[in-house]
Amino acid sequence: MKIGIIVFSKTNNTFSVADELKSALVKKGLDAEIQRIVPENDDPGVKPPIVFSSKPDVTPYDVVIFASPVWAFSLAGVMKEYLEQVSSLEGKRVFSFVTKQLASKFTGGTKANRQIKSVVELKGGRVEKSFIVSWKNKKRDEEIANLIAEICKAV
Repeated sequence: MKIGIIVFSKTNNTFSVADELKSALVKKGLDAEIQRIVPENDDPGVKPPIVFSSKPDVTPYDVVIFASPVWAFSLAGVMKEYLEQVSSLEGKRVFSFVTKQLASKFTGGTKANRQIKSVVELKGGRVEKSFIVSWKNKKRDEEIANLIAEICKAV
C-alpha cells in the first residue's frame, strides 16, 4: 500500500503535522511520502486560476491524505484550486486534516474539511476521516497525536 500525504503549507505548521504523520506511518512499516503543493503565488488573496510550480499527482497512491491550512474561515484557496484539478480519486482511501490558528470551533476548520469532502466526492472518492488541528489550542499536541493515531489505525 502506497500512501501520499498531499500538503499545502505556507508557514510550515501544516507541513510539520504532515511530517509527524509520515514518520509514524513509516515507523509502522508503511510506504508513505509527502508531496507538497507549491503555487507560483501563495498570497492568501490570490484568485483562480492559480498556477502551480509543483502539483502532485495522486495516481500512484492507494491512500491519499490531504492537508491544508484554513484561511479566512475557509479552505485555503490554493488547496481548493489544486483539488479542482486533481484526477480521479475513484478506488482510493482518502483522509484529510486542516490546521488553523484559532481554537474556537467557529473559525473555519469544519467548513474547510467539508469543502475537501465535497470535491473528493465529485472526483469519485470518499473521505473516511477528517481532523482539525487548532494551532493556539492548549490541547494542540493531543489533537495531533489523535490525528496520527486514528490514521495509523485506519490504514
